[in-house]
Amino acid sequence: MLATVLPDCRVDVAAVGGAGELAAVLAQHGVALFDGLRSEQQLMQLATRLGRIVPHRDSNPTGITVLADRGDVRPRPGQAGFSRQPLAPHTDCSDRAEPPLLVMAVCVQPAERGGNYVLVDGQAVHAELATTAPDALADLSTRRGAYFGGAAGIVGNVFEPGPDQLAGLRLRRDELARFAPHTQRRLSVLDQVIRRHAISIPATAGGGYVVNNRRWLHGRTAFTGRRTVHRIHLDPHPGWRIPAGFIHSRAAP
Repeated sequence: MLATVLPDCRVDVAAVGGAGELAAVLAQHGVALFDGLRSEQQLMQLATRLGRIVPHRDSNPTGITVLADRGDVRPRPGQAGFSRQPLAPHTDCSDRAEPPLLVMAVCVQPAERGGNYVLVDGQAVHAELATTAPDALADLSTRRGAYFGGAAGIVGNVFEPGPDQLAGLRLRRDELARFAPHTQRRLSVLDQVIRRHAISIPATAGGGYVVNNRRWLHGRTAFTGRRTVHRIHLDPHPGWRIPAGFIHSRAAP
């Protein structure tokens, strides 16, 4: 993994106009980093300025999902976020026809060791595949190449075409993802490219990120200790003009 991230993705959310700057960075890069959120109230204030909170199955009444180790030796399908295990880079709510566009996470209690955030730019992954493995990209982009979720899941694929030359990303790699043969055979290539573009960021108290859930993958490394992260799903206010995906690259001829 790489050890650093783009410095222009870090935003001072406590400054005047911090939420607007955060939205502008997200509109351009699809990811923004921040520090200094020390309370749940600060997190909620920032979230509501950025967009509409989208409840999740595991969230509390305010829309916050508390991610911490529950001590299960073998977490149930879809529950690995509540363990100390590493989480492969993924998008959230892949089983919804329209997943929430933004994922916000802030560290409340750092791990004793490990527990770094892992972020991957799907636009960069798509661009590399378009250049080096166009046949793989084509198979990963067919309309019925994967099934995400349980009984009420959705048929899609890793890369999904959208309006205005946008592509959307949809991926999970646990028991709740099944792939058609033509997609399955390309997963090893996809994994290699994802690893090359993975960025590891220490999860410090009050530090976190917001990612475009249709462009960036997010995950974490394994950890020890009582690591706790608060996560919120959002749909941004339309005025922020955050695109629902990324401008896709054409496969090489």
